[in-house]
Amino acid sequence: MNYTKMISALAIIMAIVIAPSSGAFAQTDIASDEVNYKQIYKDERKQLIDSLKEQRNDIKTQIKEFRDSRPTDRNLPEVEPTLGFSGLTSGWAEIGGKAYPVTLSLDGKAGQVGERGWKISGTGIAQVGERTVTFDLNGFAKKNHIGIKGVSTDNEFVVIHLRGHFAPIADSDNSYALAFKGAVANTVSDIKVPLVLVGDVQTFSLDSTVDESTQLVESEISESEIEELLDDLL
Repeated sequence: MNYTKMISALAIIMAIVIAPSSGAFAQTDIASDEVNYKQIYKDERKQLIDSLKEQRNDIKTQIKEFRDSRPTDRNLPEVEPTLGFSGLTSGWAEIGGKAYPVTLSLDGKAGQVGERGWKISGTGIAQVGERTVTFDLNGFAKKNHIGIKGVSTDNEFVVIHLRGHFAPIADSDNSYALAFKGAVANTVSDIKVPLVLVGDVQTFSLDSTVDESTQLVESEISESEIEELLDDLL
């Protein structure tokens, strides 16, 4: 009887001794699993971030390639001007929060760059009050869009940038209406004068083999199409 009790007591003691060790092993396994899960999460997160960075870099590269492919003075081929133009635009210049009358006369030449549009060069004379500034101009026109930039002949830090639209004037041969928004800026002092200009230019042939009726705009619109457009707008 005493022998049986002693065996039972030893079994209880061994169970008590072994139990903490088993619990420790179980806790170690759980902790190890948590570490593995965290590492897996970190690895997957890093892979995702790297993938997004790569996609972003690819998009940046595509945007840069697109911008580089656009027509600019740097990558346009040399062309022989076939059309001349001359005209006047007028409007407003915002100076110190107030609007002042401004005029910009335009004289220059244009040469067609295949189907890409027209390369423009010339001279622009801006006048605000008694102040006159002359600019060497370069630009590009395609369909009804036009962009012009220029540098002052008196101060290389004074520049002009204009963007806008043009269209043939109805019932007027070789005449084009212009509408610009832009600015004159001093790149050193960071002073900027916004401009709004409208006006017109006359075009004329510089090459006897070119018909004077050559259009800067690539397509004309019929009277019926004008009526349809007005009906849609009004």
